[in-house]
Amino acid sequence: MNKPAAARPLVSVVVPTMNSEAVLGGALQSLAAQTWRDFEIVVSDGASRDGTLALVQAAIPELPSLVVDSRPDAGVYDAINRGVALARGHWFLVLGSDDRLHAPDTLERVAPHLMAAGDASLVHGDVRMMAPNLCQVPLGGRYAGPMPLARLMALNVCQQAIFYRRSLFDDLGGFDLRYPVYADWAFNLRAAFLAPPRWMDVVVSDYAATGLSASASDPVFIAEVRELIRGEFARRPGQRELWPHQRRLLRDADALRRRGDWPGVLRTLGTYLGLRLRRLPGLRPRA
Repeated sequence: MNKPAAARPLVSVVVPTMNSEAVLGGALQSLAAQTWRDFEIVVSDGASRDGTLALVQAAIPELPSLVVDSRPDAGVYDAINRGVALARGHWFLVLGSDDRLHAPDTLERVAPHLMAAGDASLVHGDVRMMAPNLCQVPLGGRYAGPMPLARLMALNVCQQAIFYRRSLFDDLGGFDLRYPVYADWAFNLRAAFLAPPRWMDVVVSDYAATGLSASASDPVFIAEVRELIRGEFARRPGQRELWPHQRRLLRDADALRRRGDWPGVLRTLGTYLGLRLRRLPGLRPRA
């Protein structure tokens, strides 16, 4: 299903790089092989000192609308934020320099889902795990299936499988640089509170599972995720589809109790009780 390139492409593929010469070639080849061409590529480079930029320049004849931005950055999510800011597509995908689109028809299979997404702002498929990983998925196995809010509060979606609506990035203010490993998880949670994620039965990427998120933790995010979730619930007392999920606050309050965080317990229980009271007919917010 080849489409003529529009002034604004349907998809921008953002590729953050930093001294990625040894692995980037496969990612670029997987993009050049796509049978569907209404996409652009934004390489957001952290001032690489190896042959990364020369490799990108050599690939330009095979790649549509490739943009390169190379300068020092504050880490991978800073590079991603810069790349998305330059992106023109209606949707964007973040592809690691050591990852690959799964097949030549990947974007061809994804495009109809994006064009029929309606109000959804986050549409995701799955990845193939190409190395041992923290998810305990066998080598070559598929991760992760539908990810409704209840599941997303416990597990993340691989970013290499997610297509975000470009306007969502502006609405949420980009990826939070305070989280060096799980900024995408924080972003995904906030997006899921706005609208349910939509899953498509498509393997989007072969995930190398060798990057930072595959091997490192993020203590700042782990310490703050319960407060992030509490705040999202608190801002939406009248959102009925969230009511069944509010009991998550009771579990979080119990976890905070076991840690001895009594201010957190009181804050979380107070939010839960306040939300329950707001569900009473006379106290419900007007639609």
